[in-house]
Amino acid sequence: TTSLSISADKILLQAIELLNGAVARDPSFHAAFCQLVHAHDTLYSVWGDHTPARLAAGEAALKRAIELRPNAPETHLARGSHLYEVFRDSKGALSELEAARAGLPNDPRILELTADILIQQGKPEEGLRALEQAVALDPRNPFTLSRLSISYECLRRYPEQKTTLQRVLEITPD
Repeated sequence: TTSLSISADKILLQAIELLNGAVARDPSFHAAFCQLVHAHDTLYSVWGDHTPARLAAGEAALKRAIELRPNAPETHLARGSHLYEVFRDSKGALSELEAARAGLPNDPRILELTADILIQQGKPEEGLRALEQAVALDPRNPFTLSRLSISYECLRRYPEQKTTLQRVLEITPD
């Protein structure tokens, strides 16, 4: 069983270890390289591991994903996420997300990242709409629902916030 006391950064480090094992066994495992980009970038941008080694690991995984499948929508998503999470390149990230959306029209991750960028650009209503679309695609994702409730709160839409938080509690009562 997994202890609830395990922190998210420890889970990401464990995921990286498992993904590295997978790509060692199958160096053409494109999806694993895309997930490695995300894991390294999250440690870099969210958990504050701003080391050159962390940046290099994310970039190496992205480079390999590009080598394997340069035009795959998953590659565009990984590149867009990397551009935004690591370099705060909103324009480049949005361009990559548009390319990803063409092949992954129902992927909520694209909408979630688009929402982050729009909110950062001072477009909270547009960001909210993107989050609402992400929740429509993945209605039982407590993380996305929580982010949506924060957006409602920031826009002082308290009844929607309350309803959204009630949904989170229904899904994850603990």
